[in-house]
Amino acid sequence: MSLTLFTYILDLISCLFLTPTSMFIFVINLLSWIKVKKLLPVDQLITSISVCNIVEQMMMFTTLLNIIYRNPMITMIYFALFSMVMSCNVWFSTFLCVYFCLKIVNVKNTLYICLQRNFQKILPWLFVSVILGSVLVSVPIILNITEGNLSNSGLNISAIYMQTNSVFIDNKEKDLLAFMILSWIAMLILSISASVIVTSLIKHMNQVQQNIGGFRSPNMKAHVQALRTVISFLFTNVFIFLVLTGNITSRDYNWNYLMFLIYYISKGVVSWSLIKGNRTLDKALRNIFSKLHCTNTSNNVG
Repeated sequence: MSLTLFTYILDLISCLFLTPTSMFIFVINLLSWIKVKKLLPVDQLITSISVCNIVEQMMMFTTLLNIIYRNPMITMIYFALFSMVMSCNVWFSTFLCVYFCLKIVNVKNTLYICLQRNFQKILPWLFVSVILGSVLVSVPIILNITEGNLSNSGLNISAIYMQTNSVFIDNKEKDLLAFMILSWIAMLILSISASVIVTSLIKHMNQVQQNIGGFRSPNMKAHVQALRTVISFLFTNVFIFLVLTGNITSRDYNWNYLMFLIYYISKGVVSWSLIKGNRTLDKALRNIFSKLHCTNTSNNVG
């Protein structure tokens, strides 16, 4: 199997799984916003992450344009969007973990308490800052990718990303360094926040277990679900970023394609964790499965 065919298969698999899950999150939260004219910060952040995934999947669909035009400029636009979406996704995930930390963990610190009280107010400004920052960091990288570098680029996102790796490494861009430093800062904040949440939840669960006993109380079940969600969210996001870092710094194309396979699987795990860890999304998903099961049962009886 050629590498080009392999990347097409990767793109197809990712689209078949990530697109429905991301669209599900987006549609459910959109309907909720239409109904109550309000979204909680957690729902805003989860929706933002799903939008990033949707944009990434749409880019994979639109790579069909390159089959017709084979235009290097289209490839540059794809990579520019991919860089911006990747940066936004990392920061939105970071802010989601920070929000969980502020809601779950109590710390007697003036700055921390101020963030707890005002996070919802500053969230719109965080969205604006992330989008503008992602654009500013990505644009210099794209400006240094010449038409000659991309004239023979592949037709899908995975191949495009692999092609541009050599451009990054050969030029040793300061712009790439800035991009990676900002992303590492985001992942560091995410990791610290998630670790604090996990530690706090484990301590609280032990206290509740000693007082009540067992894991069957509704409160304990909620804490166990929260713990699973945060742990899966932490490890998959850290792993995603390590994969992308390895892709940028590695010259081994075979290794890079393997890393993209793991990247897609990890993103799928994150999407599923977001759905199962959110009460509204999980309830909506259960309702859909329940209706499908009832319909299937009725058809079999009929």
